Amino acid sequence: MPGDAFEATLAGVFQQSEQRLASRLALEKARTENLQAQDTRRLAFLLTEAIEEELKPAVLGALETYDAAINRPLSPNESWEKLIRQRIGETADASVKLALAMDPAPHPWKPLLTEEAPKLRARLLALADRHLAALGKGRRRRRKSAIGLADGLVWLLLLAAGVVVGALGMRLLGG
Repeated sequence: MPGDAFEATLAGVFQQSEQRLASRLALEKARTENLQAQDTRRLAFLLTEAIEEELKPAVLGALETYDAAINRPLSPNESWEKLIRQRIGETADASVKLALAMDPAPHPWKPLLTEEAPKLRARLLALADRHLAALGKGRRRRRKSAIGLADGLVWLLLLAAGVVVGALGMRLLGG
């Protein structure tokens, strides 16, 4: 999958999550208003949980897109991994801003939600990092010989040398 197609697919994954998140945040706010918990810590944590629950599928979807794009067992693409991490961070920050913009009044839960934003971002990035690290463990690294060539190439050269020596030996013995 070329880079532009990967980026477009990744953008689509996160755009869908942002749309679902907006409706989920409105729902959580309505629930807390019914419980009259607007000015408590509860709303900040409910919104944080809602953001995390809505963004986890997007993160997992982005990682699945990455897996399909690198078509394992090919080598990883560090620029795509960096793009995934960047999009996760941007989406987490935008989600918190969206939650803060739901109500213009200065409520006591807003600073709590703002304090929770870096933790939320770190949890989502940790989820992605665990997945990417697991991919790294499964990759077979190409070993180099003492002269700097890949082991496969050295074995191929040894095979070719054996065939040549064998052919010369047969010629000397046969004729």
